[in-house]
Amino acid sequence: MADYYSQTVVQPNIPVDAITPLELALLSGMFEHEPAGDAIYFFSSEGPSDMVWLDIAELRELLADEIVAPGSIAQIVRDKLDDAGPEEAELEIDLSGHGEATIFKGIVRRCDQLDHITITSGWTCSKMRPDGFGGGVTVVTADKILSSSTSEMECRLLDQCEYGELGCAPGHGSHVLLRLAETDVRQKIIAMAKVGSPPGADPSGVTDEAIRMACLKTVEATDLAVQHAAITAIAARAAIAIAAQRTA
Repeated sequence: MADYYSQTVVQPNIPVDAITPLELALLSGMFEHEPAGDAIYFFSSEGPSDMVWLDIAELRELLADEIVAPGSIAQIVRDKLDDAGPEEAELEIDLSGHGEATIFKGIVRRCDQLDHITITSGWTCSKMRPDGFGGGVTVVTADKILSSSTSEMECRLLDQCEYGELGCAPGHGSHVLLRLAETDVRQKIIAMAKVGSPPGADPSGVTDEAIRMACLKTVEATDLAVQHAAITAIAARAAIAIAAQRTA
């Protein structure tokens, strides 16, 4: 019999004052954890647990000071409490459909010291089973939860081997004709300052953040629909000509 593991680490360490008592109770049931100064390091030697058991009386106390927003972990726990029978002393909470990433997302939203949390897992097996090894990573920000795995990386690499850098079969590719690079904008600012246009241009006063904002605004305000239609028509005529040559 083989044992499968999903060893997991969470980085960076999370400030203690950024975690609500309810979140701490849930995360402590899902992960092992160690103090790290004023923060907590969460990890799992075998894999995070999807099932957490907590005392119902304790849960009611934890929820008393919790902001219960629609769809939040607090809302999920409160709904489960409402469904619990009067004879039950302990509540079994299934977090498999929500996961630790949802809890971490709420923490990042509230904590000024964190702009993201990364959950990295290594999948191993006690025997050398072909399906027992790999890994995954999940990046959590205030707005997004994005994940990838070694299986997805393998698929992308195989597609690139077969189809080149586009990484997809003919007829499904997307070709970039114009890319607005922030480094090119920086070089243009330097060139404009040398010729004094616009007057008073000082490259040293233009931050990278200003260039990023300017590029985003430029992209938003620029409509290349006419050029796109014309280029698409050129490619269509070229494809028809190639097909005609092959059948001639």
